[in-house]
Amino acid sequence: MGAGRDPREIRTVFNFPGRITDRPLTATRDEDGRWIGGSVDQWVEELTGAVLEHGASGFVLFSPGGGTQDIDSLACWGREIAPAVREAGA
Repeated sequence: MGAGRDPREIRTVFNFPGRITDRPLTATRDEDGRWIGGSVDQWVEELTGAVLEHGASGFVLFSPGGGTQDIDSLACWGREIAPAVREAGA
């Protein structure tokens, strides 16, 4: 309220570096606890948790090295991961 905004109008966007793998990873986080990626199901679980537990309203996907994801990963994100998270959060 101090900035003249209703706190409910503030959106939280999470940055997610990581790779989308064909198979589940044994560990989806590095030794410091940072997300490194995983299978479609692992991504859906992680992002759904961010929505339901932390109020995330959006996500930015980028490669582990910090650049743009490859076209196959972007297609998987748009075709499988985002719709599943949207459905789970509805």
